[in-house]
Amino acid sequence: MVRYAPPPMERSGRVLSIDVLRGADVWLMLFVNEMAGVRQTPAFLLHKPPSADGLTITDVVFPAFLFITGMAIPLALGGRLRRGEPRAVVWRHVLARTAALLVIGVLMVNTERASETGILPAPLWTLLMTVAVVLLWMTPEGASRPRARRAWQAAGLVVLAAIVFMYRADGGSGLVQLRPSWWGILGLIGWAYLVAAAAYLLAGDRPAVLTGLVALLFLVALADEADALGALVAARPLVHVGRSLASHGALALSGAVLTLALLRHRREGAPPERFVAPALAYAAALGAAGLLLHALHDVHPAFWISKVRATAAWCLLSAALTVLAWAVAYALADVRGWRRWPATVTMAGENALVAYLLAPFLLAVFAVLGWLLGWNPYHAASGSLPLGLLRAVVFSWAVIRLAGWMHARGLRLRL
Repeated sequence: MVRYAPPPMERSGRVLSIDVLRGADVWLMLFVNEMAGVRQTPAFLLHKPPSADGLTITDVVFPAFLFITGMAIPLALGGRLRRGEPRAVVWRHVLARTAALLVIGVLMVNTERASETGILPAPLWTLLMTVAVVLLWMTPEGASRPRARRAWQAAGLVVLAAIVFMYRADGGSGLVQLRPSWWGILGLIGWAYLVAAAAYLLAGDRPAVLTGLVALLFLVALADEADALGALVAARPLVHVGRSLASHGALALSGAVLTLALLRHRREGAPPERFVAPALAYAAALGAAGLLLHALHDVHPAFWISKVRATAAWCLLSAALTVLAWAVAYALADVRGWRRWPATVTMAGENALVAYLLAPFLLAVFAVLGWLLGWNPYHAASGSLPLGLLRAVVFSWAVIRLAGWMHARGLRLRL
């Protein structure tokens, strides 16, 4: 599936290994999400329960994506600044992207609570919600037809407003029953991105300063878990500061630190293969810090390895594993020059957020087909492990291919 090509030009700012790792992580995320509903799924493909101290490969998928999100920040935002874009414009971009992720995250969370006896059944509401998001944030640029683009976005806003008022939740009340019971995966990504991007814009290309901020954020997370700061506890109805901002933000920011070190390595003109050892040392340091914190697991649950609690030990160990995976991808893609990666991986890397948005859309399509046909093939394939494995592989492949098809036609999530 891969073919050797000449080593990449170091003058290029692109780090192919980040795209490769993102694509592999998105594919794994879609796969394990599908396996969660299959009978007899092995424990290592399921999340650890909230009361457990430990992690599985599934518990590493989300933190890996946060780490990779942070890795892209110095390339994306730093590139904007180096091209002369005003800092105020970059800040507006960060805030707009965060707001969009929060909105889409809340919309997706509420699909799980939609009442089947409401004005719109849950699957139809999910389909219309996806249409609204596509119109608002994925309309093709069409530079020659800006009025048409604005018209499509206005239509998306109308559809979104309509479904917000038509939404009904189980046990809900009031004219508007959408609630941010939690921010959803995209919302959590949005909060982490805001923290990491703000830290980068304020501190600049200074890895030592950002490393200090990572440590400070983990201290805030520990203080919040211990209920040591009343102001942090009071903010929980809006956002869990310790988990959604501090822990997740520190995880993303630790990714930015790795990229800044790589960029400095490139500017110094050092051979690319010499960065593998520092990356592995970084992974070892993160892993050691996580294990040292976990050594106190008998003192307080804040020192557990827990995805649900977003503990510092879970973040650090997940980051260490992500760096190890990235080092392998970097050695192959950016050092040795391998370029022909499987299409599923490259498509997923280019369309990560779109793929995540399309998964519930396709599930809603299956539900509607189930009404029409009286039989839902998707649910029928969850009764046994072999069929469930096949379903997970085919479904994740279909989602990624659909995202790639949309990307080729200019439909990209512009956040």
